[in-house]
Amino acid sequence: MNVLFLLLMMASTQSPAAPSGADQPPTERDPRYDDCIALLDEDKDIGRIAARQWFADGGGAAALHCLALADLAAGYPKLAALRLEELAKRHDAGDHAVRARILSQSAQAWLEAEETTHAEQAIEAAFAQAPEAVELELTAAKVYAANERWQAVVDAVTRAENAGFAEIETYILRAKGYMALTNFHAAAEDVVRALKIDPFDIDALVLRGELKQRGIVINANYRRVDGAEN
Repeated sequence: MNVLFLLLMMASTQSPAAPSGADQPPTERDPRYDDCIALLDEDKDIGRIAARQWFADGGGAAALHCLALADLAAGYPKLAALRLEELAKRHDAGDHAVRARILSQSAQAWLEAEETTHAEQAIEAAFAQAPEAVELELTAAKVYAANERWQAVVDAVTRAENAGFAEIETYILRAKGYMALTNFHAAAEDVVRALKIDPFDIDALVLRGELKQRGIVINANYRRVDGAEN
């Protein structure tokens, strides 16, 4: 799953707050934001122009977020990451939880730009905003993996899993972490978890092959429909 799609999914469920006004609470979603995202999805170049103009016209936090996504779609992840960090500092961006999500998005954009040190700084800032936001662990795991901090990857995925947030990509990340730590049986368990979700996931199948070379054979086959073992 590419970073733009991830950010667009996050944006669809939680946009930055609209600028506050006498008859508009600071947490109200700006209806123009959905239009901006839809235009960006339809044509990234025109969408970026529109987002830039909306922001220049005083669109506030919502416009800046759409512009950051437009920059990412246009192939400028570093610029997108910087805009997202700027957004997280704005008074109209939202509460601490929203700011944490924005910084998590910034960390993902930094990863896309292959700026792993900045990505780690961004996810640390996200946790500073919302220390109890366990969903941030999913992004953290990706950041730690990029920096080859494998024990941190294992710990982050485990915290996410315990809170019900783990997904196939994070199981694969933790499997890689366990392999780097030479805990091959634990890695195999995560490969099985990933294959139960998608028996044809290429990363899980590659890890399955690597484990076989180390003497750990995963014999079970899975069905995509119900995830049950044959």
